[in-house]
Amino acid sequence: MTPAADASLDSLTKQWLEIAEGHAQFGSGTAAEQASRFQLERLLPLTARLCRETLSPELRRPVDALISLVGMSPQTTIIMCEALRPREILLVTSESTGPSLGAIERWLGGTARDWPRPQVRVEIVPPTDAPRTSQVVRAWVATRRTERPTQRVVFDATGGKKSMSVIAGMLAVQLGLEVMYLDSTYDLSLRMPRPGSEFIVRIEIP
Repeated sequence: MTPAADASLDSLTKQWLEIAEGHAQFGSGTAAEQASRFQLERLLPLTARLCRETLSPELRRPVDALISLVGMSPQTTIIMCEALRPREILLVTSESTGPSLGAIERWLGGTARDWPRPQVRVEIVPPTDAPRTSQVVRAWVATRRTERPTQRVVFDATGGKKSMSVIAGMLAVQLGLEVMYLDSTYDLSLRMPRPGSEFIVRIEIP
């Protein structure tokens, strides 16, 4: 990280914390709503860029298709998309994650990206419905591989409910997909992962 990027990150993080604690304002709504908006609009573009810059050359190889589980927070999916920059994305979510899904779709359709807009498909699945999750993921992967058998398909295991992660993780192993996870350093003073500490790891299948 360059000194300029480090200074910008510190400044934005301090602003975010002031908004979250009610000492500053960023538009309308509750302090939590304002802080969430600030994070998406001001902080996330920088943290996503920094995450991509830390990718190893092997992980930076073009990704044809990405499967991402969407939970209550849209940040993990957005950072993963920005870092890997897939041509197609399958978002697997439940009915309770509407706001997160909306934030992701707005981001992917906005002007913050400096890479081509990916094709996006959304599948709403009950988090404990293993047969339905299996059907959705298998059909989507099969279509991608029918079109081009050598496609690089990546499964993002970061977001979503734990039950859905377990189901999709088993599927990823069965289908021979690359499994990746967005890790970070937890900051006790912020009570959340420290912005800018995010990095992607590939989980080796035993």
